[in-house]
Amino acid sequence: MKNFKLREIGKDELFDPLIICPDTPFTQAQFYGEWQTSLGKEVKRFVVSSDQEVVAYFQLIRYPLLRDKSYFYIPYGPVIKEPSDQFLDFLKTELSNFAKKNNAVFIRLDFTPTVKNLDDKKLLGKIFRKAPMYTYHSAYFQPRAEWFLDLNKTEDDILKEMHEKTRYSVRLAGRKGITTEIVSSDFVRYFSVFYELMSGTAKRNGFSLHIKSYYENIFQNLQPNNAYLSVARYKEEILAIDLIICYGQVANYVFGGSSDEHRNLMPTYLAQWAAICHAKKTGNLFYNFGGIASGKIYKGWDGLTIFKKKFGGREVVHSEFFDVVAQPFWYSLYNIRKLIKKYI
Repeated sequence: MKNFKLREIGKDELFDPLIICPDTPFTQAQFYGEWQTSLGKEVKRFVVSSDQEVVAYFQLIRYPLLRDKSYFYIPYGPVIKEPSDQFLDFLKTELSNFAKKNNAVFIRLDFTPTVKNLDDKKLLGKIFRKAPMYTYHSAYFQPRAEWFLDLNKTEDDILKEMHEKTRYSVRLAGRKGITTEIVSSDFVRYFSVFYELMSGTAKRNGFSLHIKSYYENIFQNLQPNNAYLSVARYKEEILAIDLIICYGQVANYVFGGSSDEHRNLMPTYLAQWAAICHAKKTGNLFYNFGGIASGKIYKGWDGLTIFKKKFGGREVVHSEFFDVVAQPFWYSLYNIRKLIKKYI
C-alpha cells in the first residue's frame, strides 16, 4: 500500500506540473494562478507525493456563490500520474477535509491528462460525484472540448490540410494588402484596441465577456516568454488581434477580436496563420484553438467552431466534471439554480 502525502506549496516555491505531464494545460501553470491572485481570487497550490515521488499537482481557485458561500475549481486538474483507486480515495478524503476547513460548498475537479480509458472513467464515477451536465456552462469553467493542430509538419503541409476555403482566405488576405505582426512585448499598448475588437466580436457572435478589468489585468501580467499577439492590419488600421499563451508543448489561442470593417479582406484568417507559423517557429508541438461546441454543450459556439475546424486538426475531449461535496444542502441549491437558469 502506497503512502500518499499532500502538501501545500508556498508562495515562493516552484509549482511545475509539467514534470509529471508534458501535456498540462496552462490553467495549471504557476503564472495562471498568479493572474487569478492579481484579480483578487484566492488560489491554493498542492503537491501529492508517494515515497518521495511526485504523483500529482493541482491549484484550486475559489469562486463566490450567493449568501457568502463559495466553491473551489481546479481548472484542467488535478494533474496526475495514474488514477488508481487508492490515490483517488486519498484525494477525495483530503479535498473533502480542505473544503470543510475552508467553508466551501464543493470542489470541482477537471482531471488531466484527459481520461480516455473506460475503466478509469468508471473509477472516477465510483469515487467522485459526477456533476450534472446543466452545470457545465459557466464563464469560470474550462471548455469540455478543444481543437488542436499538430505542428510537427511543414507549413506547406499544414496549408494543404486546411479546408480549401480557409487556405484561399489566408492567401487572399496577403494579396489584398493585409499585413501581420507578432508582438511579444509592451502588450499593454495594444489593450484598448484589443478590447474594442473583442467586444465587437462578442456582440457579433452572441457571447458574453468578463468585465474589462479581467482582460486588462491579463495584459498587464503577460510575459514575453509565455505570450504573444498576432496583429493583422490593413494599411495603418488594426483589424484583428489574437492573444496566444504558450505553456509546455502548446501554443494556446486564448482570446481574439476582429473589426466589422474590411471583413472581405479576411484579416482573421491571416492573423491565425501568422500565429500558427510563429508557434511552430518557436518550437511548440501543437496549436490549440481553444474551446469548440461539442455534442449538446456550447451550441452557441457553432460559428467559431466551424472557423477553427477549417484550419485542420483534431478534437480533444476533456474529462467530465466531478465534484467533492462538503455542504449537500447548498450544493443542491446550486444545482437547482443552474437548472433554472438553463431554461430561462
